[in-house]
This record gives sequence, structure tokens and C-alpha cells, in this order.
Amino acid sequence: MPGASLDYDGLIIDLDGVVWRGKAPIPGAAEAIRVLRARGTRVVFLTNEPGRSREEFVAKLIEMGIPATKAEVLTSAAATARFLSSLDDLESRRALVVGPPALHEEIRTAGFELVSSDEATTAHVVVVGGHEGFDYEELLAATAAIRNGARLFATGRDAVFPTESGPRPGTGAVLAAVETAGGAVAQVVGKPERIMFEIAREALGGCDRVAMVGDNLVADIEGAKRAGLDAILVLSGTTSRAELERSNVHPDLVLETLAALPNARRPS
Repeated sequence: MPGASLDYDGLIIDLDGVVWRGKAPIPGAAEAIRVLRARGTRVVFLTNEPGRSREEFVAKLIEMGIPATKAEVLTSAAATARFLSSLDDLESRRALVVGPPALHEEIRTAGFELVSSDEATTAHVVVVGGHEGFDYEELLAATAAIRNGARLFATGRDAVFPTESGPRPGTGAVLAAVETAGGAVAQVVGKPERIMFEIAREALGGCDRVAMVGDNLVADIEGAKRAGLDAILVLSGTTSRAELERSNVHPDLVLETLAALPNARRPS
């Protein structure tokens, strides 16, 4: 017998591999989100990518036929900024940011004074996010700040991220260099850390039954389960069915794509 219908009133939905793959929308994703919203399900979009601003993600969603607002998009950069702004034990709010412009802007907007590489030893916080412009000067500045007592934070620890031309080094690759040279281990905010899911859960305030929809067994599924959320795996991104069968991570539901979610039922 088929299981009961899903009754989530809030969904946290990953983007790359779930809503789109590279530049191409995943067929049926936009329609699925429209149907779910029409039923009263609220949605927050969640991504570990620190390189683009929330405004850019909103524009891409709208271009793909999915209405969205800045408040409905949570990037790892935005989550890191929100987490840092909640800390009340910082010696000062002077931050050295090693990362893309979007990360700089989120940290600045959170009330931090950004310092240059020449002022690195005056920073009390170092924030790392992967970006193509990472160079030796940034590594040198981060090393000086950390070894002078600055606390180290990062938007994620993903070693690589998928692109249409193959995997590219992610935040984890940059962070490994900074941790090694700085002699410190970062506090990471992005998926699969519990912090990221808690911030997303707060954005769905008032929702009682919330699930995560993602394509990555570790970042999305294991992370969500550790945060006490139901986890729905879609096979349209990084995880194949063969990898799922070999894994010790067990989603609550497995779907081919997001398009199947409106008609999905709980396993009996």
C-alpha cells in the first residue's frame, strides 16, 4: 500500500543539482515549487555557494520562473554573516575577509569593519570563502591575522564544487591552506554544519513540519538529519542511485527530481 501524503508546511531547498544544474533549469522544478506554494508550503532556498549575492540568486530564480525574494534565499556567506553578528564575545568587529565580493558585502552589512591585507594584524576575525582570486597575498594576510590571535571562520568545507567543465576547487581547498599556515581550525557555518540548518529553520518561523530537499548525501542529507530535520534526496545532482546504495546515510525519501515532490508519498 502507498504511504501517507507528505504534510510539510516548510521546505528548505538546495539550488544547484535540485532547481538547476549549472546554467540549465531542471525540468519540472519550477512547476513543483509553484504547486507546493499553492498548497501553503513555505520555501527557503539554501546554498553553500558564497560567490554570488542573494540578489543574484533571486534574479536567477525569477528568470527560471520561480518567484523569490532576498529573504527566501540563504547563502553560506549570508549565514556566516548572520552567525558572526550574533556573537557577543568578540574583542572587536574588525574582520579580514578572504573571499568573493558577495562575502565581503554580507560581512560588512552585518556590522563589521573590513580591514585590508596591510592591516591584517588588527583584525579579530578572519572569514574565509572560496573564490577564484585567492592568492599568496591573501594567505599571507590571513596567516598574520590568525597567528596574532584572530578567530577563524569559514563559509564551508567543500573541497570542490561541480561545474559543466568538471570539478573546481571550493572553499575547503582555500581553507586548508589558511588553516595550515595559520595553525588554527576554523569554525564552519555552511552545510553540513548544524548552524546553517538552524538559520534556515528560523527563516521558516511558524512552520512546524520542515524538511530539507537536496542532492548531496553529506552536505544536504546527513547535515539535515543531524539538525533534526527530515531529509529528501533527489537524484538530479551529485548523488547517483549506486552511490546511495553504498552509503550509510539514509534519506527519509528518495526522488528522481524535485518535479516528483508534489505527488510524493511517505514510504510505507
